[in-house]
Amino acid sequence: MSISETVTLINSKNDREEYDSALKTALEALKKQKGNYSLWIAAGNAYYGLKDFEHAEQAYKQASVLNQKDVVSLSNLAGVYFETKHYEQGLNVCQQALQRDSDYTNIYIHQGNMLSCLNRYDEAISAYQKALEKVPDDPLVLYNMAYACSMTPQTKKTKSYYERLLSQCPDDPEYLFAYASFLEKTEQLDEAAQTYLALLAVKEEPSTHIMLSGCLYNMLLLHQNERVYQLTDQWLERFPDNPVACHMLKTLKGNEVKRASADYVKELFDAFAESFDSVLEGLSYQAPYLVAQAVENIAFASLPSILDLGCGTGLCAQALKEKNISFSTMVGVDLSPQMLEKAAGRKLYTSLEENDFLSFLPLHSDQFDLIISADAFTYLGDLSELFKGMQNALKKKGKAVFTVSLNQDDPDHYALEPSGRFMHGEKYIKNELKNNSLHLESVSFVELRQELGNPVYGLLAICEKI
Repeated sequence: MSISETVTLINSKNDREEYDSALKTALEALKKQKGNYSLWIAAGNAYYGLKDFEHAEQAYKQASVLNQKDVVSLSNLAGVYFETKHYEQGLNVCQQALQRDSDYTNIYIHQGNMLSCLNRYDEAISAYQKALEKVPDDPLVLYNMAYACSMTPQTKKTKSYYERLLSQCPDDPEYLFAYASFLEKTEQLDEAAQTYLALLAVKEEPSTHIMLSGCLYNMLLLHQNERVYQLTDQWLERFPDNPVACHMLKTLKGNEVKRASADYVKELFDAFAESFDSVLEGLSYQAPYLVAQAVENIAFASLPSILDLGCGTGLCAQALKEKNISFSTMVGVDLSPQMLEKAAGRKLYTSLEENDFLSFLPLHSDQFDLIISADAFTYLGDLSELFKGMQNALKKKGKAVFTVSLNQDDPDHYALEPSGRFMHGEKYIKNELKNNSLHLESVSFVELRQELGNPVYGLLAICEKI
């Protein structure tokens, strides 16, 4: 077999992702032809496919030395430096490659990608533009160009590149999601909602339903109610049983709703479990720390058994730990298995249970010295059954510490926000606690978090089982 035939064989194996076999063939051939640069490139490609970037780098460098006019070896070497995040080295290699062949498109693509990673977006745009001059309809270059433009004030250019991209790939989920996110970020909310709907038609995922819901919520804040009704109708027509879409419809109807469905809450928090903590950190979320601060001032005769209702990723448990608050046991309850998985990783809970509050509490009579909850009651409007369950689950003289969002407009009632979350009035909380034999020891007006740059106020309540 000739060298060219051997190289063709190796490349075909690489194309089929048979990297081990490709590498074996390449190394056997190199025993006889160490001076053949094409074999070194083929071997480098096999190493690259196996993610053995150290040997891939060596192979491409060897090929580049053997043929100092070849551009492929340097282009592939730049790819190695991109994968290993050695961007400055990669940019230097790109310059060397362009001296060999200024018409080689992949060099400009690598250059743009590394400049984007270095947040040098204007330079990245210039590199992608040169690539597009050679391959004007390449989807990946258009996608990367659109992203780089989106990181600059060039909103109109960004949109035009996404439109070009989607004219070629109208059903690509990644491209649709990126375009919808860009439209939402730039407050082109109607188009963003339509794009999320188009994405759901191609690939239905819980997170996309949640993103669409958030988009419609922002439209409600801008008083675009009629358009939200129209878009929600389209949403429900396509996904009549989706819990997020159904909850949005109930939200639009107002206070007929007494609680968010368990399916909705589960889908919501499963979708955002991965980013939950970082998102809340960005909102200056204080509720868990307010709860822990209140617990710190409670005197217990012995180490308390604690129930964390709506434990989420375990932020309350973490706040208690930071306050050096000890306990005998701590049980976490949440509807979202993804959130519970994150909570388990903290190794602070005695046990964790995937359950609804209203189902869990009646089954655990006189079991807990303390019930804590940070903002979890925001998905319940009517709290009477919840407080009845808490009274049942607490031991005699047991305490509960919790936060709710504040209904300032109507202290006697709860109200459903456009976000689909509930606010509760101070008098409403006092009356419902009293009706369920829970003595309110104190209630404080607190700032829970920031939202759209504005404070979100709530109540921190401490009560005791009578």
